[in-house]
Amino acid sequence: MVDREPQAEEREQARTAAESFAAELCRLRREAGQPSFRTMAKKAGSISHTALYEAASGSRLPSWPTTRAYVQACGGDEAEWRRRWSAATGREAAPENPPTRTPPAVPPQPTASDRPADEPSAPPAVTPAGPSARGHRLWTHAVALLVGALVGVCSTLGVLSFHEPVAAAPLPQDCPTEDPAPVRSPATDVDAAGPPAGAPRPATEQPATAADPAWVARPAADQQALPGTDVVLPVFSPVVRGDALVVTMMLTSTCPGSVTVTDTRGDPFETAGDVTDSRRHRVLVFAAFGVPALTTADSIHVTYPHASKYHIAVDEFRGISVARGTAQAHGPSGGTTFTTSATPATCARGDLMVGTAGTNTGTAPEFGTGWTALPVLALSSYRLTTAYQVATADGPCAATGRTTSQWGAVLTVFH
Repeated sequence: MVDREPQAEEREQARTAAESFAAELCRLRREAGQPSFRTMAKKAGSISHTALYEAASGSRLPSWPTTRAYVQACGGDEAEWRRRWSAATGREAAPENPPTRTPPAVPPQPTASDRPADEPSAPPAVTPAGPSARGHRLWTHAVALLVGALVGVCSTLGVLSFHEPVAAAPLPQDCPTEDPAPVRSPATDVDAAGPPAGAPRPATEQPATAADPAWVARPAADQQALPGTDVVLPVFSPVVRGDALVVTMMLTSTCPGSVTVTDTRGDPFETAGDVTDSRRHRVLVFAAFGVPALTTADSIHVTYPHASKYHIAVDEFRGISVARGTAQAHGPSGGTTFTTSATPATCARGDLMVGTAGTNTGTAPEFGTGWTALPVLALSSYRLTTAYQVATADGPCAATGRTTSQWGAVLTVFH
C-alpha cells in the first residue's frame, strides 16, 4: 500500500499557508493606512471588494490577479509579491499577456500541376507481404508487449518501494524555548494608581450595590489574523468602579508559555482557565475583581508567546468577587457536542457560570438550555463563543452545547 499523508494534515498545511499569506497582506494594508476594501476595489478596477476581503481573511490562498490588485491598491512592490505568492502557492504566476507562438512554416508540397509535363509521377512503393515479412512484424509486436509489461511492473514496484511521504509544512513560527518577557505598552505605566485621593470621581466610579450576578457590557474586544506576541485593546465603553472584568480569548497555532493581561489602572488579572487542543489552539479565561473605573482613555494589554491570530473579548460583570472553580476540555472535529463534564466543576446556588468555546471549522457552537449567549467573535472559520448563566442549585456543573467543530472549552465558576 502506498503511504499517504492524511487528508486532514494536508488541509491543515494549506490552511497554515493561507493564514500566513493573509497576515502579510494585512500588514501591507496597515502600512498603507488601512484603506477600506471598497476604496481598494476602486483602485484595483477589475477586482471586487469582497474578493479583496477574502484574500485577507486567511480562508484560502487568493489567485494571483486578486493578489496583484490588492498589492497595487496598497502601493506594494508587485515583483516582490509575485515571488511571495509563488512561494506560498508552489506555482508561478502566469504572465498577463502570454506571447503567442507562431507555428513553423511548412514548405509547400509540389502538386501534379507543378510538375513538368514530361516528368511522370513516381509510383507508390509497395512492400511485398511475404511469409518472412509477416513473421518479422509478429516478432516485433511480441517484443513490444513484453517490454511494456516489464516497464509497468518496474514502475509499480518503484512507487511502492521508494515513495517518500510529503514533509509537513512548517508552522508560521517556531515556538520559543523560553517565555518572552512581557512587553508593557507605554500607556500601562501612566497613572497606574488611578486618580489622587480626594479627587472628584466621575459618575462611572459610583460603587456597585450588592445584587445577583449579572452581565453589564462588553467594553473591549478584537479579533485579527495577525501573527504576533501582544495586542492593546482600547476600552470603548466606561467600566463602573467595583465591577469585575472577565477576559476570554482564543490564540490560534500558539506556543506554550505564559499569557498576561493588564490594564492602564494596574488591575491584577488572574488566570481562571486554560486549555490547548491538538492543533495548538488555546482557549483562556482571566478575571479581575473590584476594578477601579475605566474610561475610553484606558486600554487593556495582552501578551502571549506567539499566535497566528487572536480572538479576545472583555466582559464586565457585577456581583462577583472570586473565581471558585474551573473545568476545561477539548475535542476533535466531526462530533456533535462539546462539554466540560468529564472534569465537572462544583456550583452553589447563585454562582455565576461563564462558559467559553473556541472552535475551528464545522458548525458554530451553541450553548444548551439556560445559557445566555454573548456576541460571537468570528474570523474566517475560527470562532470564540462565550455565554453565561446563574446556577439554580448546588452540585456539579459543566459548559455543554452543540458543534461539529474542533473545539476547546472552559467553564469558570464565580461567586
